[in-house]
Amino acid sequence: MNRPMRWIPAWLVLGGLIAVCGSAAGVSTGHLGPFGVPQVIDNDTLIDVNNIAMYVTNRGGFSRDLESPGGPSGLFFPRGTDKTAVYAAGLWFGATVNGETRVTIAEYDLEFTPGIIYEDGSWDNPADPRLRVYKVTKGDTESDDYVNWPVSDGAPVDGNGDPLITGDQMLWAVFNDADPTVHSNSAGNTDPLMIEVRQSTFAFDRPAPLGNMVFVRLDITDRGTDTLEDCFVSLWSDPDLGGATDDLVGCDTLRSLGFCYNANNEDEIYGSAPPAVGYDFFQGPIVPSVGDTAYVSGEMVLDYRNLPMTSFNKYINGTDPDSPIASYNYMRGLDRDGSVLIDPVTGQETTFFHPGDPVEETGWLDTNPADRRLMLSSGPFTMEPGDEQQVVVAIILAQGSDRQASVELLKVYDDQAQAVFDANFDLPSAPPRPTLWAQEQDGAIELIWSTDALGDVQVSEVLDEEYHHQGYNLYQGESIAGPWKKIATYDIPDSIALIYGNVFDVDAGGTQQV
Repeated sequence: MNRPMRWIPAWLVLGGLIAVCGSAAGVSTGHLGPFGVPQVIDNDTLIDVNNIAMYVTNRGGFSRDLESPGGPSGLFFPRGTDKTAVYAAGLWFGATVNGETRVTIAEYDLEFTPGIIYEDGSWDNPADPRLRVYKVTKGDTESDDYVNWPVSDGAPVDGNGDPLITGDQMLWAVFNDADPTVHSNSAGNTDPLMIEVRQSTFAFDRPAPLGNMVFVRLDITDRGTDTLEDCFVSLWSDPDLGGATDDLVGCDTLRSLGFCYNANNEDEIYGSAPPAVGYDFFQGPIVPSVGDTAYVSGEMVLDYRNLPMTSFNKYINGTDPDSPIASYNYMRGLDRDGSVLIDPVTGQETTFFHPGDPVEETGWLDTNPADRRLMLSSGPFTMEPGDEQQVVVAIILAQGSDRQASVELLKVYDDQAQAVFDANFDLPSAPPRPTLWAQEQDGAIELIWSTDALGDVQVSEVLDEEYHHQGYNLYQGESIAGPWKKIATYDIPDSIALIYGNVFDVDAGGTQQV
């Protein structure tokens, strides 16, 4: 086995009806790493198993097409169209080290490089071709990425040593901030924190709501010799929801949810029914808390608790942070100059911009639409050398009949995503997808589908339940990603009669049992 190269630091949808009974990545070498050596920057690998197609890099950034001129938007919704809902997103991390503020950011310029940090403080040569984004799909055991799964770099494996795939498709990469020469973004530009991040990006091949989500799990390790104090981890984004200049943002503090929505019902890309895009901290860092219980990878950690979203900040194009102090202030829920935010409705100090309800039009709401940036943060916490923290976030898209219905639907989807997270993503597989044939007739369409799912039974050990295939629901959608309306049910004739489920009705504006 070759020794890894490293550097020494210089300093229409058919849905199943169920009953409950109990690619090898393309890479670019155009970016220079330490000493002018090109980096293997993975710029054109997408997670694309459901209604979202999103670029994922091996440098902490995602949702941006870095390979194309100008770096256009990199999250397509619905998948298969040229409609885009997010321009860019990425990981930010800030802390104080011996009293000094340090920040590493993945924004438009990325301050992470591919690879791991070694015990002696050296780090991977970013030109090593093994440091790509690995993409695996459930059921495919012959792909190059599956066969060459980078176990030695920390990629997750099951009890047999095979790739541990969460969801129906997962992308994995490892990166670090050890190289001081790439800390050149004016919003960062500090000494490295010496953190290593293993990122799992995964999604489920299901209809909405689960099909409108991408999850990101970040395993962060302090590989340096310094204690990182007052740490904050942030999910930063420049949403550009359709048209870039008509965006508003807000947050739901109870759900740890930040979101972007349209200011009107006439978006230049999405038209009269613009979607909403949400970002959720499903699992924040853990901190000591006697008597509480935290969860990491579904396992209980006694006398700790998970931090929620502790701040939600925004700024407008042209007021971007131009120093690490300004970035760190934003992460802490302050204004860029360190002044405290005041909620103009309550008159109270807060760390959350716009926690009002845009559907009911109550509370502190965003106004004066513009090209927004947003940032969800969680902290403070401390990391000693060798300490690990795990954070789980998600990007969720919801498209209702208008901009406010999209926000309401987004919160419904977020609640369902929370239930999936609470089950540690251990979901029964969907029944086999039937093949559908359609033939146009005079004023009608004839549909015929295969019966692959007949007799399918799935078991959820976490929920201690069995799921039996009971027939087919036929839905009609306004687009490939919905919203959907059920138009027929074809039940298997047996002793089980009616089966109900809770479905959000975009016209009624609430959940109904159908």
